[in-house]
Amino acid sequence: MAKIIAYCGINCAECPAYLAHKNDDDELRAVTAEKWSKAYNSDIKPEYVNCDGCTMEGRHVGYCSKCGVRKCASAKGAQNCAHCPDYPCETLEAFLKMAPRVKENLEEIRANL
Repeated sequence: MAKIIAYCGINCAECPAYLAHKNDDDELRAVTAEKWSKAYNSDIKPEYVNCDGCTMEGRHVGYCSKCGVRKCASAKGAQNCAHCPDYPCETLEAFLKMAPRVKENLEEIRANL
C-alpha cells in the first residue's frame, strides 16, 4: 500500500485506526481499542477506532482530532510539515521527540521538493 503521510510524518496507511475504517474491520477495531486503552490508561471503545486519515476532513481518532501539528499545518494549507517554510518548527520538534522514526518520512519528502 502506498504511503499516506500525515502532517507530522506518520504514515496513516500503517495506522490501525485508518486500516480498521478503510477495511471495515471490527476485529482490528476491538484489538486496537484494547491495546490503546491499556497503553494510554484510557477507555477507548472499538467504535471510536475509525480514522479517515490526518489530512482528510472527517473522522480522526483520539488525540489526532486536537493535534497541534495537524491544526497548524492545516491552517497553513501545507500538504504536510515537510512542505512548510517553517520546517521544522518547535511544535513539530516536540512531537518528533515522541515519534522520532516518522521524521524520516518528512526528510524524504523535503529532499525531493
